[in-house]
Amino acid sequence: MELVRFIAKRILFFLITMFLAATFTFVLIKSIPGGPFGSDKMIHPQIMENLNEKYGLDEPLHRQYFLYMKNLLRGDLGISMIYKNRSVGSIIKRAFPVSLSLGIRAVGLAVLVSLLLGILPVLHKNKVLDCLVLIVTVLAVSMPGFVIGTLLQYLVSFRLSEALKNIVGIRFNIFPVTGWGGFRYTVVPSLALAAGVTGMMAKMLRAGMKDVLNQNYIIMCRAKGMTNKEVVLRHALKNAILPLLSISGPLIASIITGSFVIENIFSIPGLGQYFVSGVQDKDYTMVVGLSVFTVFVAVLANTVTDIIYAVADPRVRITSKK
Repeated sequence: MELVRFIAKRILFFLITMFLAATFTFVLIKSIPGGPFGSDKMIHPQIMENLNEKYGLDEPLHRQYFLYMKNLLRGDLGISMIYKNRSVGSIIKRAFPVSLSLGIRAVGLAVLVSLLLGILPVLHKNKVLDCLVLIVTVLAVSMPGFVIGTLLQYLVSFRLSEALKNIVGIRFNIFPVTGWGGFRYTVVPSLALAAGVTGMMAKMLRAGMKDVLNQNYIIMCRAKGMTNKEVVLRHALKNAILPLLSISGPLIASIITGSFVIENIFSIPGLGQYFVSGVQDKDYTMVVGLSVFTVFVAVLANTVTDIIYAVADPRVRITSKK
């Protein structure tokens, strides 16, 4: 019963958050000066009037808002004002699988590397390795995505090809600088997208492992004669990894819905490309639709993560009740 109340409360928060996000996004996009069809000097007044009537821009703001919310409840995100006769939903259906494919690769890479960086120094009790991991994680968290992406483009995509050319005399374009195609197109963008998340997860796991290893039950395990490997992998890891669940939802959602910066750097036809062009062209329906969809995925992932965390650690439900 306690778990049911916890889940119901999280679902209520989910609905409230979605309503507020949709409202704020609508208000903010309408506050931007100008419009999607230029000015009266660029377009004939009659054409401008017809366009505003077609997209409901001639209606009062409150009527536009209620119509927008009504369509949103039906799952209709509207028609793009720039891409002719294309709905925002169809664009998401086409672009989201690209962002999802890239995001899944980045998430898998981030989880694998962060586990290695968080466990290996503790497993081998290597202070040099521990310091090296700390430096790597701090750099990964501190460096902006566009810097990491640009560096990887130069070092992996360009310099590696040049090195192979000098060795064998033939230029091999193993990892293309931009574009979207087969597996080799996804390697460098996945590395760039996973870098910041990997650093954050590895840093938290490293801190969690050190905290757990000082607990009394770990001291008892060591007193029973367990090896360091058994203590770390069988007892410490499952408790040290719990705090990661609290941040994994938003992090994974942000990766899967697409990093706007990374997708633009590598010219990947995902959600980021359409969002940036929508902002530049003041495509109201595109920006609002993509924003609502992104928030929906992020909040849904966060809600699911909270529920999983509550199931894994009942103390969360007790604290929430108090």
